[in-house]
Amino acid sequence: MKTILSLVLVSAFALPASAQEHNRKSLPEFKPQADVQAQTTCPISGEKLEDKDLFVDYEGQRVYLCCKKCVTKFNAFPDKWITTLAMAGESVENTQTTCPVSGEELDEDAISLAFGNKTIQVCCKKCASKVNADPATYFDKLEGRSAQQKCAVMGGKIIPKNSFVVNGTHVDQCCPGCEKKWRAEPAKYFTKLAKKKIVLQPASDRCPVMPKMAVKDRRYFVTMGARRFYFCSEGTRAKFLAKPEAYMKNLDKMPQTGPPPVKVENKGAEHDPKKDEHGDHGDHSGHGLN
Repeated sequence: MKTILSLVLVSAFALPASAQEHNRKSLPEFKPQADVQAQTTCPISGEKLEDKDLFVDYEGQRVYLCCKKCVTKFNAFPDKWITTLAMAGESVENTQTTCPVSGEELDEDAISLAFGNKTIQVCCKKCASKVNADPATYFDKLEGRSAQQKCAVMGGKIIPKNSFVVNGTHVDQCCPGCEKKWRAEPAKYFTKLAKKKIVLQPASDRCPVMPKMAVKDRRYFVTMGARRFYFCSEGTRAKFLAKPEAYMKNLDKMPQTGPPPVKVENKGAEHDPKKDEHGDHGDHSGHGLN
């Protein structure tokens, strides 16, 4: 009987070495295999899976692991290990049953959109356009994540004018006094928000790996606990995944220009299931981060 392990995100503000490496080395630059097959190895240990009884469901994806120790390490930074599988030529399994945009049940005509080594299934082309414009929003929906609405220190209602920036991440709070506590123990509060599945946005629209490059849209992204990062390309995203601490130390130097804009496609087109009647499902060539 399969055991479903609930995902508990922890702060990746400072990743310990044990959470970054088991028997595998750090990720090289992202170069996915041409022929992708179903997962047969543990992304952390690299060992062949004897069975598929142990797994984690994350963002509508199912990842199989060889032992509980690897489950803990996977949960510390899922995006890294899902990319590790892509580089080994192995895909992860999509577990969706409904479209994250319309809420409709998926059928055999569902459109599959690829983003790195993750996929999102949608019911029609109009929903596909919305996901392509801002995929992180719909991966958040699949994972049950939401934006911050309460102060992580006092639990009070946030007041926008009291917001501040910690290591390149925009943080809201209820009063100016909470900022001092945040700055004294940032990892503590990032972890607290991550456990509640709250995601915070970056304070800059610049790429963390190439700070001179402005991010034009939100297609390339990484989620680390309660933090979101956007990149200018799949290559820069992969470099960040391989060694995040090398780039996070410079985040305070980046301009506070707000997160990158959402890429608007088919502006004004609203989803109308009755009008669509699923007539658009003939095209399954979704665009993503490949």
